[in-house]
Amino acid sequence: MFIESKIQVGLMALIGCMALTPASAEEELGKAADNAIYAQILANEVMANHPEIVVIGLHALKPGNKEETMIASNLDRIGKKDDEDDLAVAHERKTILAPNMKDPTKFEVAAPLHDASGKTIGSMSAVFKYTAGDDEVKMHKAALAIRDDLAKKIPNAAALFKPAK
Repeated sequence: MFIESKIQVGLMALIGCMALTPASAEEELGKAADNAIYAQILANEVMANHPEIVVIGLHALKPGNKEETMIASNLDRIGKKDDEDDLAVAHERKTILAPNMKDPTKFEVAAPLHDASGKTIGSMSAVFKYTAGDDEVKMHKAALAIRDDLAKKIPNAAALFKPAK
């Protein structure tokens, strides 16, 4: 009986600790409007100057973080952990061109993001308005032109995280 009560007390303590620990709660993502860093200024400029773009996302490793995330976007996904495709673009310098499987009116181009020296510092995803049969090579070229224009404005990766002016 003594052993049974010790086991019960141990189980009760364990259950109590589990109740205090959040169960892999998904991290709350930030809003683009509240994202007061330089990278967000760049994302906003892309959206203002390119009506053919429906979504822009800049991805990089924030100093002090261990995981790469979306650091700027026109969507409220700031802080979203990078998926395998985002990481392949940044680390393996792959470019991904693909119509959106869920929404056939969108076409995504993901390309490595560079700083002004040409160093890869993350990835950029640009989603274009799309109709089947549209010139995908033209969208690829447009995305690379946007990416290259952004690179001229990025002295280094740390600059992306500086407070917006």
